[in-house]
Amino acid sequence: MKKIGFIILAAFILGLIVYVTFIIAVIKITLGIILLAIAAVLLTIVYFKIKHLLND
Repeated sequence: MKKIGFIILAAFILGLIVYVTFIIAVIKITLGIILLAIAAVLLTIVYFKIKHLLND
């Protein structure tokens, strides 16, 4: 009984570690996508401002 309980506990802890790692990876990917979108918008604004200055 003790051996089975230990195996179940070890499997639960291993599953919890994998789950937390997966959640952290998803959060990092989401933040990366958000930062990429913000950078794209800022670069577009800067590009149009420079283009407007050069046309004058």
